Amino acid sequence: MKKIFTLLGFLLTTVLLQGQNLLLSSPLEIPLVLSGTFAELRSNHFHGGIDIKTQGRSGLKVRAVAGGYVSRIAINPYGYGNALYIKHPEGYTSVYGHLNGFSTEIERWVEAQLRDRNKNDGNLYPSKESFVVQREEFVAFSGNTGGSMGPHLHFELRDSRTEEPLNPLEFGLSVQDTRPPSLRGLMWVTQDFRDRGTFKDGDTLDLRSLEIKTPIGINLYTTDKQDGANNNNGVYEIQSSVNNEAVFGAEYRRINFSTSRFINAHFDYQQYYATGARWTRLYELDNNPLKISNTEENIFPDFRSSKGWITVAKDSLVAVRILVTDYAGNQSNTSFYILGSSTDNVARTGLSWEQMHTLNEDGIRINIPSGAMYRNTDFQLAKTDQGKYLIGGGDVPLQKNIEVIWSLDSTQKIGFGWFAWIEGRNNKRQAEIGTRSGDTLTFSTRKTGTYWLDQDLIDPSVSLVQQSAFSRSGSQFKEIRVRAEDDKTGVDRYSARIDGEFARIDFDYKHNLLKVILPKELSAGSHNLRIVVIDGVGNTTTKEYNITL
Repeated sequence: MKKIFTLLGFLLTTVLLQGQNLLLSSPLEIPLVLSGTFAELRSNHFHGGIDIKTQGRSGLKVRAVAGGYVSRIAINPYGYGNALYIKHPEGYTSVYGHLNGFSTEIERWVEAQLRDRNKNDGNLYPSKESFVVQREEFVAFSGNTGGSMGPHLHFELRDSRTEEPLNPLEFGLSVQDTRPPSLRGLMWVTQDFRDRGTFKDGDTLDLRSLEIKTPIGINLYTTDKQDGANNNNGVYEIQSSVNNEAVFGAEYRRINFSTSRFINAHFDYQQYYATGARWTRLYELDNNPLKISNTEENIFPDFRSSKGWITVAKDSLVAVRILVTDYAGNQSNTSFYILGSSTDNVARTGLSWEQMHTLNEDGIRINIPSGAMYRNTDFQLAKTDQGKYLIGGGDVPLQKNIEVIWSLDSTQKIGFGWFAWIEGRNNKRQAEIGTRSGDTLTFSTRKTGTYWLDQDLIDPSVSLVQQSAFSRSGSQFKEIRVRAEDDKTGVDRYSARIDGEFARIDFDYKHNLLKVILPKELSAGSHNLRIVVIDGVGNTTTKEYNITL
């Protein structure tokens, strides 16, 4: 059996082996302080890089971490926002996200390419010769674009061959860290998921008094902090053992985009939905292909383990130890005991995750593909109130989209603008637009919770912020700002023309602003600006303004 052992020497060796052919320079000219670590647990995905604080401001110079060429530039109002990709000859690609702008040469090329294509955003792929960069060369400005909730630099290092993100700290970036991980909570869960409870370091879980007759899994709530910031970040490695025999391990060194959403199997989604805390499962669910975790199959007289689930023989007492390590090698551990009881076979109730299912209820049909759920689940479809339906329950995560086919009643058939609200965690509502075909509304979704229909018949609100141009931070271009809002199905599409010619819009959805970028060749004086904004169900607003340059 594989033994749990101290990892510090092993970690130092792997750092040298992994990063020996590429050592990174810092992407910023300030000390690196992290607000997010690699592969930490996020909503519906593992974090693909590190988030570097920028002292609460945008506009810091971003530098190439090594020599190479710009291989891709992404302009997007969501996600990474404005992002730059640099390929390095050693076989890696560095990624810089949430950028406010680019170096002068790159920015001119980006604006020209988008205007030539009549596009507001998208992916651009310059030739290898277009932007060859040297180590520490200035390439962009840090910012707060896309899904960023505050100014910072998102930095990634990927394996160019597989596109898999790697831990950038293994390639020479220096972050001061003398603080061990924090072990914030322990929880037991029965294998049928019908019962759970919290306990503390040093406790004895008496399965007899708890009347538990199934194998149990352990959930761990752990976070880590580096020096210089109090952000609760992720850890580097978790290992658990029973009587010094390895049972479960997770190592956060490399992730795969195709399986990143399986994070919903790796942390306890039910606890997240209820409390907002992400408890790591020290066991594996049935539908879980993640390569970051591994388990040991153990059979001993006093205990057995399979996929991290632990069965303790009746009246046997076993010692459990959990060791958590951060990238710097700081460690924390906790120990407790389990006193066994008699066990029964676990009934596999609910819908099988391996099969397709169709559910029907009062004019609603749901098609659930195989592999959509992470385990056998009591998936619900029920009418809960006038016009409201529970689909799955908000605490049921989905890996694949389910199809919802909603038959409109006699009062709804003749109307337009129908869509569905989904109410999930913290009573937060989101609109599911779907497509209308005759008397049915169909949409695909990975969201579960309470659904009901609503109508959006109001055109988006559009207004000019001011007639004169604003300077764009860190940019040679200027912009005209237009406020665009829609309180139901949201701003979906938008376009701008100045004197009849296409003008690119940089959409800042967090502030409901359409930033119309002014072409450099536009002459001083008065010009006509035409804005079109369309919401999720097709309601359209068209406005024309006189602007002054």
